[in-house]
Amino acid sequence: MFSNNLAELSLNAPSRCVTSVRNDTRNHRFIVGTCAVSSGSDNDQDYTGANTSSSPLYLLRYHEEMNELAIDAQLNFGEEDGGGSNEVWSCSSCPIDSNLIVTCRGNGETALWKIPDDALKEDELDFYPDEDDFGNDTSNRNEDINKSMDKIANLELGGRRVTDMQWNPGCLPTNSDSFDEHHGDIGTGNDQFNDANFLTVQSGRKEVCVTTWNIESDAAMQLDQITIPIPNERGVIPNPAKASWDPHNHNLCAVTVGSSIAILDLRSPLKVVNGIKSCHKFGVTDVDYNPNKIHVLASSGQDALVKFWDLRFTASDESHDPDHDLSNSSSWSRHTPLRTLRGGHFHWATSVKYNSFHDQLLLSGGTDGMVNLWRISSISSAPLLDLGGGDTVGDFVGVSPSSDMEGENINPVISYENDELLESANAEDDGSVDTDGGNAPDVRVTKMEVREAVYDLTWSAADPW
Repeated sequence: MFSNNLAELSLNAPSRCVTSVRNDTRNHRFIVGTCAVSSGSDNDQDYTGANTSSSPLYLLRYHEEMNELAIDAQLNFGEEDGGGSNEVWSCSSCPIDSNLIVTCRGNGETALWKIPDDALKEDELDFYPDEDDFGNDTSNRNEDINKSMDKIANLELGGRRVTDMQWNPGCLPTNSDSFDEHHGDIGTGNDQFNDANFLTVQSGRKEVCVTTWNIESDAAMQLDQITIPIPNERGVIPNPAKASWDPHNHNLCAVTVGSSIAILDLRSPLKVVNGIKSCHKFGVTDVDYNPNKIHVLASSGQDALVKFWDLRFTASDESHDPDHDLSNSSSWSRHTPLRTLRGGHFHWATSVKYNSFHDQLLLSGGTDGMVNLWRISSISSAPLLDLGGGDTVGDFVGVSPSSDMEGENINPVISYENDELLESANAEDDGSVDTDGGNAPDVRVTKMEVREAVYDLTWSAADPW
């Protein structure tokens, strides 16, 4: 069922963001944003070898039968870009129209772009092109790969960098491919509706700003905005804030705020209605809702842990502070997570992502260069029985039914001298298991180690069958 065969491709440029082409359910397509800093010399070259002063996007496609990853197009930002070395810090493909993508760049510009139709080709992949087709001059090949995007609209956000973007899960198409017909069809099963189909998250040292938008095929309109102060907590390093839109209730969104997670009601006016305090030591780095099971949320943190939460056990704060100060939300309290994954990372766990079809599967990545594929069945929508014994398909790395929030009863899986963070991050309590997983319901299926820190992960949007 699982394969350890990897498909690798070097873009000769650093990158911090990747998104799947979510409207393409036939092909495994991905868009990678690069963040190479230009030196201003003629030696700056892109993937094709051409001189460049800007960081482009790359449209990639994976071929299952050949186990190969190839470049369909290098997407440049066009002449109206304004030039300069504008690294791409975040990007998100529209789930309704494959040609639309929102990006935030190093100059603080957040904009909606249109990818040309000829970039999203459906022809057969040519992973090993014959250079004789281009002669001694590869400029024709470069022209075939290089595409320029058209800017549709700017999202005016005051120049502050956007750290995350989320599309409303309710705007996914059902019976029509028309963007304009479906971008507002986001009812939540009651009489109240939320008109936003997109949100952006901006973070500073002392506050997190969430803005909701109504994005159409030719325009972007700001709807509402909320600023959430980050509590002053000792030892917590402010992380770039992340968000996850609830796929079961399109009026709710989870946002990381320091070491806590805030739940927002996106109906105007935006407000904090719920949350979990002190989810991770030193700060929360990412959050993701279970796509198939209601009320379940996964989070990753600087304590090198991945945790799962049941939001039904969190206390709503009906008398919440009008300034949305989490430190004044007295009804919030620490809660024991459903599960805690230990030992998968020995430094910050920066990203966690559920598979959109099978919620037993999720990915985690970290600054230690580790990417883990987990099968966490016991709290999924279709739990497996613990068969015990048998052939092993992975290794069980400290999956705990509960978490010791204060780090007591520490018994590190791997000991690191004079490193309190790593010891507590890999600690196991009495419920931890440090053996081969076999056919256990909760197991790390496989892992991959890369040379650089991992800051973003994504699953393919293609149908699994």
